[in-house]
Amino acid sequence: MTIESSTPPGPSFGRRMLLALGKLAKFTLRLLFIVVLGVLLGLGIYWGAAYGVATVNRQVFQPIQNHAVRLDDLESRYAQDYGRMNERTQALQERIDALESRSDATREALDALQTRLTTSETLLGDMRATLDAAQEGLSALETRQDAFEPTITELETTFTTLETTLTTLETALGTLETAMGTLAETVEQTIDDVETLSIFVKDEAPLISVRTDVQLLKAMELLTRARLQLALDNLGMATTEVQEARDLLLALAETLPPDQQEEIAAIVQRLDLGLANLPDAPRLAIEDFEIAWQLLIRGLPSPQLTATETMTPTETQAP
Repeated sequence: MTIESSTPPGPSFGRRMLLALGKLAKFTLRLLFIVVLGVLLGLGIYWGAAYGVATVNRQVFQPIQNHAVRLDDLESRYAQDYGRMNERTQALQERIDALESRSDATREALDALQTRLTTSETLLGDMRATLDAAQEGLSALETRQDAFEPTITELETTFTTLETTLTTLETALGTLETAMGTLAETVEQTIDDVETLSIFVKDEAPLISVRTDVQLLKAMELLTRARLQLALDNLGMATTEVQEARDLLLALAETLPPDQQEEIAAIVQRLDLGLANLPDAPRLAIEDFEIAWQLLIRGLPSPQLTATETMTPTETQAP
């Protein structure tokens, strides 16, 4: 008996076309989904990257750049301010040096005036002694004029010579007064310069010594004028000049340390003794004023530092 094998019939052509179209559609949908998903993922990454970079740039890099610009500007301003401060400090130092030079010149001028005044006082004393002797001799000779006519003639000639010398001395004293006036103007200008410097200089340590020396020079100038007035027998003006010098020294003593105040007190005490001798004993007053002058010439002792000043460094302000 013959058994015939049967195979199942294959799908038809139309069915195979449908299956192929279905697979193609499924592949197309998957591809479209993948493309859309890639586009969305790319857009998300781009948006996140753009937003993140902008945020980082705004919150990190931009402030750093702003701070760098501000630091550059501050460094430039600091350099300019420091340069101007150095120039101003150098100018002030030059003015202080000029004031010190002017103070030395003024002291030398006072010394020269002191020498001239001493010489004038000596000449004036000799002239007065000679005039007194001549007047006494002339008074004695008036009673014996007939017997001593040649002697009287000689005395008259001597008296005329003495008058000429006295006129020359008065002219020299006038010149000395003019020089004293010029010196007073110089001292006043120096005081104004020192006060102007004290406004601009924060640390007044370099100006304290200059200001003190200028005040001492002014006191010396007043005392010199007083001695000149004494030489001219102008006791009232001499008393006024000495009193003004005394008040100046007392005002100066209030700004000085204790060791220098003691030196000022010794000078003022000598001036008080001289004022007490006026007008009864002008010669004693001249001696007292001479001692006060010598004390002023000697100057004040250097100020002694206290323990606090020795241990504490001086604060300096940054430019």
